[in-house]
Amino acid sequence: MEASSYTVISLEDMGLDPETFTWHDLALCDGIDEPDLYFDKYESDKTVAKQIDEMCLHCPVMKQCAQTGMDNSEQGVWGGIYWNGSGKPDANRNEHKTPEVWEAIGKRMSE
Repeated sequence: MEASSYTVISLEDMGLDPETFTWHDLALCDGIDEPDLYFDKYESDKTVAKQIDEMCLHCPVMKQCAQTGMDNSEQGVWGGIYWNGSGKPDANRNEHKTPEVWEAIGKRMSE
C-alpha cells in the first residue's frame, strides 16, 4: 500500500499573519461588510435569517463564534444563534428556526 502524499500549507502561504491570526480569519462571514444582516435584516426578514443560519451551519468556526457570542454577552447573530446581549439566545429572533436547525446547531456545538 502506498503512502498518501499531501502538501502542508502554512498560514503565511494563505496570506495570514500567524502573529495576528484568530478564528475570525476563517469565518465564512469575514469580509461581509453588511452588519445589518446580523441585526435588523435578520430580525425583520425570515429569508435573510434562514440564509445566515445556513451560512453559519457550514462555517468552520461556528462553535468558536457562538461561544464568543455567549461568553461576551453579545447581541446579534454569533455562530448561527441570535444572542440577546445577556449571554442567552433570543427566543423571539430565533423563532424561525426549526427543530432540525436547532439539532444541527447542537451537533456543531458538541464537535
